[in-house]
Amino acid sequence: MPQAAQLKFYLDLRRRLLMDEFAPDERLVTKTFTDTSGLTHSATIGVLNALSTDGYLIKHKRSYTPAVWCSDSMLECTDRLEVFVEICAARVIRERGVRLQKLQQLAGVMASTDPANEAFLLSALEWVSALFGAGERRTIAEVAHKLIPQAYYRLLWLLLISHPSLRKVVGKVAAQNVKALEGDLPGVREGQVKIFENVRRALELGLSSNPSLRFDRAQLLGRTEAREPDVRGRVLAMSHPVYPLFLPVDRCSGIAVPLTV
Repeated sequence: MPQAAQLKFYLDLRRRLLMDEFAPDERLVTKTFTDTSGLTHSATIGVLNALSTDGYLIKHKRSYTPAVWCSDSMLECTDRLEVFVEICAARVIRERGVRLQKLQQLAGVMASTDPANEAFLLSALEWVSALFGAGERRTIAEVAHKLIPQAYYRLLWLLLISHPSLRKVVGKVAAQNVKALEGDLPGVREGQVKIFENVRRALELGLSSNPSLRFDRAQLLGRTEAREPDVRGRVLAMSHPVYPLFLPVDRCSGIAVPLTV
């Protein structure tokens, strides 16, 4: 089936991009992939556009180049994520409703799942989607999707599970999340601050040993098998145009470091 072939091509090419098989300025043209994948021209473009929207490729007029992620872009996206989590967590705690129960249930699943298992990432993204109110508070989910490319979550996860010591930090963060959701509003805020402190510390350690965010085949084995729903709870059909990011990353005063997808 065309959709199955598209998904296979998406997963294979995403894996190659994570392995840094292409030079940063290498122009990737549709015809090259059409010849090797067996997909039609339009189906191939659909996959390349999906990878661009997700933050793995940059689309140009007639070609694509690999998206270059660096420490600045990873840390900036972490800052943005913390802002959204703080806003939404406060609402959830004040409501004390079904959404909180869902978040507690997913937090428990994450705490009992091996962080190195791709199921952990999928549960984490489902947790974020539930927190952002996918299906109800669409505005927050839509803005978060625009400001934090999908690739960030997978890159962060792969980086944090690449070393046993960092894997323990991920497990600690998952346990902290369970405890934080059991408290009142001040307790949740304090818990989230500690969680993001640990995430940043682990992220910086991971980046110090892998600044190019390049992963080998062994690190990716069994960990790139799914195309996960985004934080809106959606998996876009691979027939859409590219939806670009609208806010650049700029962590250095006077120096703009664009994160273009």
